[in-house]
Amino acid sequence: MFRSRELWIVALIFSLISLSSSVLAVSSNLEIANEYIRIVVNTSENNMGRFSVGTTGGDPDRTGDENKHLIYGGNEPWTSFTTIRIGNQNWIYGQPTNRRAGRDGQYGSMISAPTIIDNTIVSAWQTGPIEITQRLGFARSTTTGLQDSARIEYELHNTDTVTHFVGLRIMLDTMLGQNDGAPFRVNDQGLVTDSVFYSHEMPEFWQAFDSISNPQVMAQGTLRGGEVSTPDRVYFTNWGSLADYLWNFDFQPGRDYTRKGEFELDSAIALFWDPTPLQPGESRNYVAYYGLGGVTVAPGDLSLGVTSPAQITADATHRQSFPIIAYIQNTGKGEARDVIASIKLPVGLILLEGNPTRNLGNLDVGETLQTSWQVIPTGDFSGTLTYEVEVEAINSESNRVKRDIEIVTPAKLQIDLRGPFALSIVNERLTPVPIEITAIIRNIGGSPAHRLKLTLDHPIGLTLAAGERSQKYTGSLNADEEISINWYLEPTGVAGNLPYSLRVRSSTGEQVVNNFVLLPNLSGKVWFDAPITYRENTIHPGEYFSVTLWATNIRNFQKATLELGFNPDVVDIVGHSLDISPGTLFIDDSIQPARPLAWQRPIVDNRQGTVSGIIGDRGEDKVLALAYGSLITIHFRAKDVGNAELTINNLKLYDSWGQIINAQTSDREIVVYPR
Repeated sequence: MFRSRELWIVALIFSLISLSSSVLAVSSNLEIANEYIRIVVNTSENNMGRFSVGTTGGDPDRTGDENKHLIYGGNEPWTSFTTIRIGNQNWIYGQPTNRRAGRDGQYGSMISAPTIIDNTIVSAWQTGPIEITQRLGFARSTTTGLQDSARIEYELHNTDTVTHFVGLRIMLDTMLGQNDGAPFRVNDQGLVTDSVFYSHEMPEFWQAFDSISNPQVMAQGTLRGGEVSTPDRVYFTNWGSLADYLWNFDFQPGRDYTRKGEFELDSAIALFWDPTPLQPGESRNYVAYYGLGGVTVAPGDLSLGVTSPAQITADATHRQSFPIIAYIQNTGKGEARDVIASIKLPVGLILLEGNPTRNLGNLDVGETLQTSWQVIPTGDFSGTLTYEVEVEAINSESNRVKRDIEIVTPAKLQIDLRGPFALSIVNERLTPVPIEITAIIRNIGGSPAHRLKLTLDHPIGLTLAAGERSQKYTGSLNADEEISINWYLEPTGVAGNLPYSLRVRSSTGEQVVNNFVLLPNLSGKVWFDAPITYRENTIHPGEYFSVTLWATNIRNFQKATLELGFNPDVVDIVGHSLDISPGTLFIDDSIQPARPLAWQRPIVDNRQGTVSGIIGDRGEDKVLALAYGSLITIHFRAKDVGNAELTINNLKLYDSWGQIINAQTSDREIVVYPR
């Protein structure tokens, strides 16, 4: 089935190519798989970044759902796509398409092509001012407890200097094997026409299957709970309407799932997270799950399937309600009359509201209906509980299903924030720099902590090192699991006991841990380093050596003028000004190759022992906020035994306003030893 108005002969050619050479089809894709499902990402020139999901072994408790589609596209994904809305502009994730789905969208530039990292397919694109990273991996289904769901994550990072309103739409072209029009099942409803749910009424999950007695595939999309980001809106509609529009689309309540502009049933869903402000440098993550659903099935004249979360969190102070959903299909030979469904709960579970018995009326042959109960733990039990759902009719044998659910204690995070107690000064520099900050986070609770967002705050005197981000996302942290996350900070020149803190947000709430690092004061200083000799550490008459004059921690530096003195009886400068080199502060290394800045060649007087007229100027456009470098390097020759007595004279350092900068100076004794 081809999803565009292409000529049937083109469809036939593509089908023949697919059948004759599966190697060719897979060669342009990237795939990860486990024993339940597989995820395929398109890496071809067109549609790169788009993905599909299908089964491998499927549900281990059933046969017949192996190697089936869950998202249309198979080995060549193209029909599902993701929209990033920035202001009033719509950008499509990945490379441009030559097909119907998202053809008219704006496309950004690729940062990194799809790559497998730790069994996750990761890629990134720059869409206008927003850098977006897509991560596709495996997750545990909330109802099966198995790694049979695709974890779909998008991280949005504002690389601009201004705030942007940013939202996300994920469109999934759902498919159950060969069935493209099965109802979407949500709580008590079987949806077969355009429908929408908003965040305040968002169900925990939806499921889809063609038959409860003999399903090809049981699919599930998780919409709420755990690490999943609850959408602001979710739409169930036909694929054509979503494919032709990038954000808002042609939505008509009551219309069936016939593909817009064509004649076949073709269902799809769209998850919307509406635009909200994203600050400069801020990141935001969205996570969705789609894969297999866990339904415990008992066949019979009244076939019964029951589903609920496999695991629930509860203790004395935290209780979480959950749905138990029953699907009933009349697979007998006549109408089932006065159908009744009832639930029996063990000690430890109670109904949140309503009656345990539901009168469902009559059920035609082949018809399927569903009902649900909202249940909540009492909070005084941990472990595995078993509940039972029974269905009966006055003219049919009853049927029942038992299903287990595990009650676990909530997650609890233990956070240790580590960094150096104080920095040291080595060669007029703080060390160690960059400053490494480490957060060690351990979950000492009984269930996973989801949606971990770690933010390092540093209000004064510290800034993020180049390429570093204050916010980091770590996904979920399982019970008894520990992670270690590092940040790197740079000093800005402020001295003192500087604070920094870590904010950890997760499904358990927010925790803040504070710490401090002591930064000693670094004052501006001009000083000689140790001489560089050519043979040994000691200097003897007739030997040559070099000395560099440094200017360190000079704020708002533009210009320097100075003179130097030396003992002419002990040393001289043989090459006069040719033996003098301008320092690094008067070289522009912001471009390649580096170029010299304004520098006046000094005058050497070996009789008087002076170097005068030293002037270097960076210019108004090259002022250094904090200068650390050399002013001048001089090559000396030792003449006789004694002290070279290097001195700094008439030093003047200027800032960008022409004001003199105060700095400490340090002369240097250099001894020439006899042989």
